[in-house]
Order: sequence, then C-alpha cells, then structure tokens
Amino acid sequence: MSTPSNTTDSDSVWVAVSLGSNLPYLNRSPRELVLAAMESLRCLSLESHASSVYLSEPIDCPPDAEDFINAAMLLRVSAKTSAREFLMVLQGIEADYGRQRGSLQNQARSLDIDIISYGNQELESPDLVLPHPRATQRRFVLMPLAEIDPEMVLPGQAANLGQLLAGLPLIENVQIDA
Repeated sequence: MSTPSNTTDSDSVWVAVSLGSNLPYLNRSPRELVLAAMESLRCLSLESHASSVYLSEPIDCPPDAEDFINAAMLLRVSAKTSAREFLMVLQGIEADYGRQRGSLQNQARSLDIDIISYGNQELESPDLVLPHPRATQRRFVLMPLAEIDPEMVLPGQAANLGQLLAGLPLIENVQIDA
C-alpha cells in the first residue's frame, strides 16, 4: 500500500491509532463498539484505512478479564490539529462509548483508542508520549497496523511494522475475529 502513513505535508498529517474493547456498553458488544468508533474516526479524517477486527487475549489485566476486540486505523487529518488536540477528541469518543477512566491500569474498558504515531512527531509529556511507548511490544497493536501498511516505520524505529511484528515472541494470542 502506498499510504504515506508516517509523513506529513503542509495540510495534513497521518495518524496511526489502535482501538480496543472488552466490555459491552448500552447493549452493544465490544465488537460493535469498536466498529462504531471506527465509523466515528472515519468522519474526522480526510482519508482513512482500517484493519480487520482482531480477537486478543488480555495482557497485564486482572485474571478474570474478557478477551479484547482490537483494530487499527490510519487517518489523514488536518495538520492544524495538534496531537494533544487530537488526543482530546479521541478521549471524547471514548467517553461517548462509555469509557470511564479509573485509577487501575489495564482494567476492563468499553473503548480504548490510543495514538500510536502522529506523523513523524516524537513527544514525551505527562499526557501523551509519541510514538506510543509500548506499541512495538504488542502484537495486538502491530498485527492490525501491519495489515494496513507493513512498510510503515514508526518514528525512532529502524524496522518497519512487518519486521517488528515478525520479531515479536509468540506469547500473545491474537487472531482475526471472523
């Protein structure tokens, strides 16, 4: 695919996002929530590319946590929107789909949308780190993104998504959710 996924021009920037859910909300299953959120994200973008939907075992979650539904998208958005502003928009979408932020990390959630990369930006602040600090270690992030653009290289990385994915140990069970 020839998507300039981690480049920018003067008018737009490509943003990679990862979506996940393992908690129903308002009679919608986690799969339905992820698909609905993907539709919301399409409405925000000038152009978008989406992965398939994946089923993933929970990582670093409480023992009784349900499996996650995951997906990824590449979104071309206006360069006038900063990464922090875009994060606020994503948090608004999460709230629209029932996301409640608690003090516990990795708890069950109706919707989680993470910015994996925002153009070529590298940023480290209390509320946002770019590229996402654990993206290269997580099959449930890399597999959907590599499906869209295996040649994409995250800022600060030498290897592309396909190479990073091939180098991950097979400890996570991630599969396309048919």
